[in-house]
Amino acid sequence: MGQRSKRLVIDTDVMRSAGGEDAQATRSKQCRDLLKTVKDTDYGVVLTAMISEEWRKHQSRFARTWLVSMYAKRKVYHADAPVNQQLRSKVEQATEEEQKRNVMLKDFHLIEAALQTDKTVISVDETVRLCFHTVAQRVHILKHIIWVNPCKDDGLCIEWLHNGAESEQKRLLGHEED
Repeated sequence: MGQRSKRLVIDTDVMRSAGGEDAQATRSKQCRDLLKTVKDTDYGVVLTAMISEEWRKHQSRFARTWLVSMYAKRKVYHADAPVNQQLRSKVEQATEEEQKRNVMLKDFHLIEAALQTDKTVISVDETVRLCFHTVAQRVHILKHIIWVNPCKDDGLCIEWLHNGAESEQKRLLGHEED
């Protein structure tokens, strides 16, 4: 993988949802199109032990083939993203509701992987994104994480990738919502 290519942390929900060329569901098509764009452009994908394990259990047939082609193109970046207990504790302390804490802790490995690489997460999970967005107002390191939902912005995610996946304010966990 080239030094200039941005490394993306892709959540299992994208891998599970990505449908083949004959997919009809909007979510399946949007996740497939995102993966195809990542493969056909200069992006790499981040794999940690935890992400790899989740993908093995839940990826679609299309995603499995996609991952093989990403390996063939040398676009898979294996990252060591150890548990950051100090950051997890800050997030837990900044969150009053136990249910929201549990939602974030379940996907905290995505944040840890993003912080070890290029600070970009691709996920369709709006619940956890909103939880992280709220807590980012108190846990400032989270403010600079880019969180993109390929199913939320009507194809603009693909355009964003083609334009270099820059750190746009509206895509940051710490952005101020209108």
